[in-house]
Amino acid sequence: MRAVWVLASRELRGFLRSPLGYALLAVHALASGLILVTLLYLFREQWMLSAQQAARTLQAPPGVSLQLAVVMPYFLNVASQLLFILPFVTMRSIAEERRSRGLELLTSYPLRVWQIVLGKYLGVLGFTLLLWSVNALHVVILALVGSPAALPVLGGLLGLLLFAAALLAIGLFVSSLAMGQVEAAVLTLGLFLVLAMAGGVARPGSSWGQTLLANLSPLHHYSGFGQGLLAPAAIGYFLAATVLFLALSVR
Repeated sequence: MRAVWVLASRELRGFLRSPLGYALLAVHALASGLILVTLLYLFREQWMLSAQQAARTLQAPPGVSLQLAVVMPYFLNVASQLLFILPFVTMRSIAEERRSRGLELLTSYPLRVWQIVLGKYLGVLGFTLLLWSVNALHVVILALVGSPAALPVLGGLLGLLLFAAALLAIGLFVSSLAMGQVEAAVLTLGLFLVLAMAGGVARPGSSWGQTLLANLSPLHHYSGFGQGLLAPAAIGYFLAATVLFLALSVR
């Protein structure tokens, strides 16, 4: 396993030493921050409007749920945001190594293909943990400005990590098929968007085919985490997708 950790640290250092890594971190932090600030502003406006209406009718103001107004939409928006960011995290992992002949050099060492894939995966996962830490910080801010229920917040963070882990495995698989990093990024982004849109086809009374298609969507399975619903089926989906696409990358 030492070789795997060496490859993982090499991959992670590549992000920390390149403008791309800092650009992705900055974009994620800025976009996530804007989402949080916007939702908190809308929550404040909604609360003030409810209080004014209650004052006119001499009734107690109705409760405005921080979970429904901020927590759930925050995590869903951040998950949607990752669909656009993670393709640029995985695009270089194998495709660029192949283009630069680095993959041939790696395979010339006493390394197995699964070690290379796992090392690359752990490297991009390590960088994604830096992105995820931004959202963990936002959770701390939410706890300071309000009193959100613990389970939806912790569930949203856990789900976000599982969601990202599965997307990274898919992106790594696409990178193993592509001949260059631009091609890998475009193909991965396209696949992510198709999977995301598949989640919107199921409606009450939908056919079994539409329901099956919706169940392929990562966003469909992620939506319950921000509500505090840690469904075994959703957790199993993300773990199975991660293992499956890592195995396909080793092929």
